[in-house]
Amino acid sequence: MEVRYGEAPNLNIGNGDLKGVILDSKGNELKSFSFQEPGTTYGDSPSPSGDNSLIGYTETSSSGEMTVTLPYLPDMQSFSLSDSRDGALLASVDLDPPVAAFCAEYPKDPDCLVLASPSTSAASSPGTTALVLATLFSASVFIAAGMAIWTIRHRARKVVLIVDDEPDIVNLIDIFLRTKGYVTLTASSGAACLNTLKKQIPDLILLDVRMEPIDGWQTLGQIKKDPGFKSIPVLMLTASTLTAEMAKQYNICIEDYITKPFHLEDLYTAIDSILTRKQKLKETLALARKVGIEKEKFCEFATLTRRISINKKILDILNVPQVIPAQADLHTLDDMLVVDYINVKTRDNEKRAEQLRQEINSALRAKGLPELGW
Repeated sequence: MEVRYGEAPNLNIGNGDLKGVILDSKGNELKSFSFQEPGTTYGDSPSPSGDNSLIGYTETSSSGEMTVTLPYLPDMQSFSLSDSRDGALLASVDLDPPVAAFCAEYPKDPDCLVLASPSTSAASSPGTTALVLATLFSASVFIAAGMAIWTIRHRARKVVLIVDDEPDIVNLIDIFLRTKGYVTLTASSGAACLNTLKKQIPDLILLDVRMEPIDGWQTLGQIKKDPGFKSIPVLMLTASTLTAEMAKQYNICIEDYITKPFHLEDLYTAIDSILTRKQKLKETLALARKVGIEKEKFCEFATLTRRISINKKILDILNVPQVIPAQADLHTLDDMLVVDYINVKTRDNEKRAEQLRQEINSALRAKGLPELGW
C-alpha cells in the first residue's frame, strides 16, 4: 500500500455489487461507496441478422490484482471491502501505518499538520487535490469468494495507437507492445487514425510520416487542431529524413522522433519515457497546486522542459553544417537559418525554465516537500 499525491477520486458516482467502507479509529463509518466488479464488462454488438439492431452482452474475466484508490480523510483508520449481495467481507486493510510513514517523511504536508493538530478540523473533499491512498488487493481474495474479477490495474493499462500503412511494421510493433503490457489500437492511414480517435482516446500515438493520401505531418496537424485530441502525445516514426523546415513547423507538436530502421527496445524505451513523464507531470502538478503554485506557471514549466528536450534531439538528427560551406545553395542556407532559430528558441526556453524551476522549488522547500527532480 502506498500514499501519494493525486486527484482524489469522487466516491459518490459509483454503483455496483462491491461496497467499500472507510472507518475511523473508533470503528465509525467515515465514507462508503459502491462500484462494479472490475471483471464485468457490459456493451452492445451489432446483430448478426444485419438489421442494424444491437444485442447486449456481458463479459467477465479474472487476472492478477486490483487497486482501490481512496481520498485522504482525517482520522481514517481502516478500509473494508465487502459483497453487498450477501454481506461477505472480502478484504480489510489498516490505513494507519502508511499514512504515519508518509507524515514522518513529510511532516510539513498540510494534511499531516492536521493530524498533528487535533484541534484543527479539515477534510479532503472528493475531486480536490489531496493525499490519496492506493490499496492493492490480491485477486485470490476475490476468487476465493467465488467472484469473477478483472483487475483494475489491467484495465488501466496504457493504450497505444499504431498508425502506419505497412502491415508488417504494424504487426511487428503490435505484437511487441502487447508483450510489454500495452493495449494496442491500429490504423493503416491518417484518415483511419482520425476515425479511431473519435471512438477511443489512446495514451500515445505512434505515427508514421510516409503515408498516402494524407501523410503523417498532415495527420499530426489535424490531431493538434482538435481540442479533444491535441493533448495526446505523438511519437513520429518514419524512414523519411527530417528536414529543417519540418522541424521548425512541427517541433512543438511531437514528443519524440524515431527513424527506421530501429530496435524495438529503443521504441519501448521512448514510449515508456513519454508515458512516465506524463504521469510524473500529473502527480507533480497535484503536489504543486497543493502548496499554492499556480497551475499556469507549472504547466508553462512543463511545456518548456518538453520543448527543450525535443529541440535538442531534433538538432542532433538534422544534418545541417555549422559553418556556411564555400558553395552553399539556397536550400542549405535556409536550413541553417532554421537551425539557428531553433537554437535561439531553445536557449530562451532554458533561461525561462530555470527561472520557473527555482520559483517552484522554493515553494516546495518552504512546505518541506521534495524538489522537482526533472
